[in-house]
Amino acid sequence: MALPTLPFERHGGNVEELITELVKRLNENTRRIRIIEQRVDRVENSVDALEDNTLTQLNDLKLSLEKISDRIVSLSEKLVSIEGEILRLGKELSKTATKREFKEMETFIDLINPITAKFATKDEVEKMIEDKTAKIKRV
Repeated sequence: MALPTLPFERHGGNVEELITELVKRLNENTRRIRIIEQRVDRVENSVDALEDNTLTQLNDLKLSLEKISDRIVSLSEKLVSIEGEILRLGKELSKTATKREFKEMETFIDLINPITAKFATKDEVEKMIEDKTAKIKRV
């Protein structure tokens, strides 16, 4: 098994070639590191943008939830008020006359209404009695 060759052995021990190879490798590694750093910066920027976007959306969501909660509380209060009003109206309705009772009162009023009812005076009744008795006597 052969041992791996060292960089200076491949170049025949020439120091200048070795330095050139080392500088070339160093430059290549520096370029790679710069590319990796740029990628890391882009990823960090993307993560920061996502974090900012997420925080903004969370704040918007909190505000929306608070508005919805306030609206629910308001609607709940209105429902309680409406229920109270319905109960009050129910009590008021129980005190009012039914349709049948109203018709009975209307009929009674019609019976005693002097404009539409046909009442006879005492004199008219006495005259009718006299007319009837006179008619009977003639027969």
